[in-house]
Amino acid sequence: MNYFYALLGSLFILVALVLLTLLLRKRSILSSEHQTLFSRLVTDFSLPALIFLNLSSRTFEIEKLLPALIMMGTILIACSLGFVAGKILKMDRKSLGAFVLVSGWGSSSTLGYALIMQCFPNNAEAMRDALIISELGAGVPLFLLAIPFAMYFGREHADRKDMLASVAEFFRSPMFIALVLGIAFSFLKLPSQNIVVKTIYSLLGIIGNSVEIFAAFAVGLMLQKIPFRHLLPPIAALFCINLIAEPLIALAGAHLFGLSQLEDQVLVIEAAMPAGAIAAVVAARYGCNGKLASALVIAMYILSLGTIPLIYLLTISI
Repeated sequence: MNYFYALLGSLFILVALVLLTLLLRKRSILSSEHQTLFSRLVTDFSLPALIFLNLSSRTFEIEKLLPALIMMGTILIACSLGFVAGKILKMDRKSLGAFVLVSGWGSSSTLGYALIMQCFPNNAEAMRDALIISELGAGVPLFLLAIPFAMYFGREHADRKDMLASVAEFFRSPMFIALVLGIAFSFLKLPSQNIVVKTIYSLLGIIGNSVEIFAAFAVGLMLQKIPFRHLLPPIAALFCINLIAEPLIALAGAHLFGLSQLEDQVLVIEAAMPAGAIAAVVAARYGCNGKLASALVIAMYILSLGTIPLIYLLTISI
């Protein structure tokens, strides 16, 4: 099963980078104080470059937006379930914020792309669908909703004025600026073979490709010892939301709106991705419980070894 081997490979890379970070921390080359640095490198440097690169270099077809809209709805439902579960588990404010973030946002643009390429080799349409679903269906809600949400719950006490301040702060952030510029430049259709354009896009590609390593380093530096009895309830709740409910909700939406078989399969695979390292980084970057988020991300990656193949088999059998 090529997709299973792709999952193993991606999991190995993430775990290896996290273990390398722990080793560097043990040797005092890195320390927990560097976690803020790597988090900011993700949110203020690598991710803006990736956002602009992916949005500005593609023209989106209106009829291809439906799977992305279904993905948006799936994420919002998953976040709502995460909020309810967090309240039931009586999480504190910052832990609740982190739990909601990892409930909704998975590794759609890292592990998701790798699996799509393995499941649909040499299929440009499948990869295009995956890009639209990930960048618009998961990316836009992350930039417009998750970050203001993290800013709000990352504060000790917050009221409506603080929420408005969080939203205003987001509109000044590098990620939002990259989002706006990326959409604007997508309509300009810059000459891709022009030496200046080509060089700039190559530079942005190098910067954007550093997201995965910076995010893994940030997660590794966030990891702290948490008693297992405290982790078990949120792991169980997140497993049900992130790895079971989310892909099934996406599958139901795909059938409800009559997507093609290919769009159906790509959407469900993207929705089945385990909680993403980016969600943990955003949680920590804006004051939520990064320790809890990073531990849950690692747990979901491991548990997804069993769920993703089952979800994929379900989509091709229906």
